[in-house]
Amino acid sequence: MLEQHRTLREGVVAGALAATAVAIWFLLLDSVAGRPLATPSMLGASLSSLFGMPGTPTPAAAIVGYTFFHYAAFAVAGLIGATVMNNAEEEPSVLIGFFILFIAFEIGWYGLSAILARSEFFGQLAWYQVFVANLIAAGTIGTYLFRRHPGLASRFAHSLAGDEAEA
Repeated sequence: MLEQHRTLREGVVAGALAATAVAIWFLLLDSVAGRPLATPSMLGASLSSLFGMPGTPTPAAAIVGYTFFHYAAFAVAGLIGATVMNNAEEEPSVLIGFFILFIAFEIGWYGLSAILARSEFFGQLAWYQVFVANLIAAGTIGTYLFRRHPGLASRFAHSLAGDEAEA
């Protein structure tokens, strides 16, 4: 039970940190372009359309709606990361499988970004902006979780060495 609370707490905190870091990244990009909050407004309107909500939401409603979605999505990502890290405490090699799945997910996400860039709603986002946002999110979640599990990195390195280290 205590382990579940730890995983939940770590996941939600990691997700909130990553969501905030990515939101700041896009706020900076939008501000430099002279359009503060353009990205969450555009994504919120796109989500509204995607889910079949009638009419076009006001920019404020789109931003608020997207912000809830953004933080919920990152809470899920944080929970996945925290679950993997807590399971890796028992079996550090779990991180290898997770890393492979993470790379596959990222490749798929960039493919989806390229497809979405052709739409009228998502065309304002460039793939490199999404790439940097993903690096920021992964770095934030990873840094937070590795700090919460300080011995895991050395245990992971030892598990990679396997039998060769014992010989």
